[in-house]
Amino acid sequence: MRKTSVLWHLLPPLFFSLSTNTLYGAELNFVTPNSAPFQYNTEQGMRGPFIKIIWKICDEMQISCNIYYVESWNRAKKMVRLGSTFKLKKVNGIATLAWSEERTAWLYYSPPIIQTGYGIFIRKNDIRKPSSILDLQGYTISVHGPSKSSRNLELIKNEIAGLDIDMSFDQESGLKKLSLGRVDAVYLNKDIGKYLIRSLGLGNVSYAFDHQTVTYFFAFSKASTDKKVVDRFNAAYIKLYEGGVLKH
Repeated sequence: MRKTSVLWHLLPPLFFSLSTNTLYGAELNFVTPNSAPFQYNTEQGMRGPFIKIIWKICDEMQISCNIYYVESWNRAKKMVRLGSTFKLKKVNGIATLAWSEERTAWLYYSPPIIQTGYGIFIRKNDIRKPSSILDLQGYTISVHGPSKSSRNLELIKNEIAGLDIDMSFDQESGLKKLSLGRVDAVYLNKDIGKYLIRSLGLGNVSYAFDHQTVTYFFAFSKASTDKKVVDRFNAAYIKLYEGGVLKH
């Protein structure tokens, strides 16, 4: 799994002095939808590389952590924003989100976890063969939303005449629509999209081109989470990252 380089020199010296000793009674409860290959629900609970990172950090902190599946990003974000209770537990965090200025009003962030990218998927028999955003005039493009992805696509629409947006409830349905010819393209995270193409058996769909890179973070509710616990979580992450524990 690719990792972004954490800009250690920009972090205040106090950050590195935070102890990761046991936090008596501390607990972190995360919610997340399916977002394979990064995280996905199984009969045994949530699995995937991001989930493994959380478990390793919680073990390092010697605190109790729980990771719960919820069915949509919108619900997960609302629960974290409000610090809601789920399964009798106060919701603290979400795995994972992209950074945005507006979210800093209600979220604390971890150091960066991974850098990936967003772009356009098309059918393999698309004779137009788009290779850039400028080639999407006249396309109907599906996107999961409302979300940061759909807002990005709205910005693209403002620049491209004749581009229409089809809003999908989840990431899978947009790709299925594309495979069936109901839309012309899908705007989606390329790693998630390529995984779904394989798992759904959509052999007539392929990735066309990159649009932008995005960095994902673990994020914590300011409404329900003590900043000191977040600082300890982040310090434990840095310790494990620098020690090579999270590089495999």
